[in-house]
Amino acid sequence: MREIEKNIEKILENKYKESLKILRMSKTSRELLEELKNECPHVPEKEIISLFKSVAAGTKMVDPAIIAAAHNMEYNATHPSKPEKTWLDDLFTEEAKKIIKPKELMKNKKLYRELVEYISKLEEKYDNENPPSISILRRRVTAFLKSRIKEIEIKKEK
Repeated sequence: MREIEKNIEKILENKYKESLKILRMSKTSRELLEELKNECPHVPEKEIISLFKSVAAGTKMVDPAIIAAAHNMEYNATHPSKPEKTWLDDLFTEEAKKIIKPKELMKNKKLYRELVEYISKLEEKYDNENPPSISILRRRVTAFLKSRIKEIEIKKEK
């Protein structure tokens, strides 16, 4: 583990320990913790406990800040982010994805370069006109991939 990661782990562990002290000393904080554990069942208890040692400690806004942070964690736990996409994903039909996945294509530098060049030429055709619908570009990309993959497979067989 790198030095920065060790420091972060140490800071988080200290924050948790300080939060436990706060909870031992405050009945209202313990009650709030129990309430938050019920309201936010998808958030690990340790993370909720760590919220009690906050920057806003000692102000009137501590409880609302803790509640908001716990609810935000619950939302993030129940609404995961969408999978990361490449710029090519929008140009690939389901048929094209069966031929080769966008990330796999990007690893094949020669084929990737050829596809980028092909797309650039397609776009040049429409520089002074209205751009075509995305479905036209998708069909063209699929046709390109079919022909190029067949050529690559024929060369491999020889």
